[in-house]
Amino acid sequence: MIVLAVAAASSAAFTPALPLSRAPPVLLRSPPPLLATSPAASDGRPTPLQRLKTATSSVAGFLDRRYFLVGVVTAVALAAAYPPLGRRGGPLRPERTVAWGATCGIFLLSGLNLPTSELARAAVSVRLHALIQGFNLLLIPLTTVLSCNALLAAGLLQPALRDGMVVMGLLPTTINMCVALSRSSGGDEAVAIFNAVLPAAVLGVALRLVLGNLLGVLLTPYLLLKLVGSAGALSAADTLQKLATRVLLPLLVGQLLRPPLQGAGVLAGRRKLLSRSSESLLLLIVYSTFCDTFLRGFGVPPATLAGLLAFVAGLHASHLWLAWQLGGLAGLRAKQRITLTLTATQKTLALGMPLLGVVFAGRPDLGLLCTPLLLQHPLQLLVGSLLSPRLKRIAAEEAP
Repeated sequence: MIVLAVAAASSAAFTPALPLSRAPPVLLRSPPPLLATSPAASDGRPTPLQRLKTATSSVAGFLDRRYFLVGVVTAVALAAAYPPLGRRGGPLRPERTVAWGATCGIFLLSGLNLPTSELARAAVSVRLHALIQGFNLLLIPLTTVLSCNALLAAGLLQPALRDGMVVMGLLPTTINMCVALSRSSGGDEAVAIFNAVLPAAVLGVALRLVLGNLLGVLLTPYLLLKLVGSAGALSAADTLQKLATRVLLPLLVGQLLRPPLQGAGVLAGRRKLLSRSSESLLLLIVYSTFCDTFLRGFGVPPATLAGLLAFVAGLHASHLWLAWQLGGLAGLRAKQRITLTLTATQKTLALGMPLLGVVFAGRPDLGLLCTPLLLQHPLQLLVGSLLSPRLKRIAAEEAP
């Protein structure tokens, strides 16, 4: 996180100064006399109405530039004020409006917004995909196991919480969150999609398998058996069916609708509207997630919860820093580096909670096993949202 701040500052600090050029002197002429001067303007001070317009314009400009960040703060505040409204099974029915509506909407907008050539270009970025998946499924589990074992040996971490941390580290990346955050942060959205999406056949015709989550379905249970020592099975067919209907089908529909809509001029000049719509859907996911988090609680003493939160936050910050550094060492451009940082460090709650319920069914400490993931999920949402404006400036300031 410190590296991100330094990178944002250095991008402006190392910008070469514009060469000075000699310009002919400009003769200053006095302005023509005003025909009529209002009493408010005669002394040079703005009227109250002018001040109100200036303040309103400043606030509107700030909200426009910080739409996503302000939206996250508002969503969390609303969730804290009355969490039953957005919980699963609540009046807003997030199991339909969020799990289906928001997720399908995000990928439909991605299909409309992304040229097929960008998806084709991202499909062959094998080195970048290998970096993201290797970091997410190998490096994060390794660092998590080592740090948790050290704390367990020192008596600072309960065995159940250690197992929960290991389970969280073994999970694959998120499906929609990494795509939406990459888009709002100025990252490479196509690469983020292809780390959820592996081409199954010819681009634009066949459905794609979700690479990160498919690897998670196959690898995570096996690694859990080795590292945690539990038994169970995971329905890969059910997971792939949900991914196909909620992710792949909307993306394909968006790609098929893009050429005719673009030819009719419907998409012209509406890129910002599509981006705002995608960010709004992500804010709905943030709101629903925090409603469930505030309502459900964590079932551990406050002191233990505070210490675990600090550990999860510190580990996540370290992974963000490592991913950013890795992108620099690999010579990635800013857009790909941002996508690597935001995609490789995410862990999915959608796959993690069902997996925990299946693999660890019958364990009396199942609530403790779920606690690290329940902390990680809103934390990565919040941190990614807070980093989004700075990362977007980094992407914009990079030389073309």
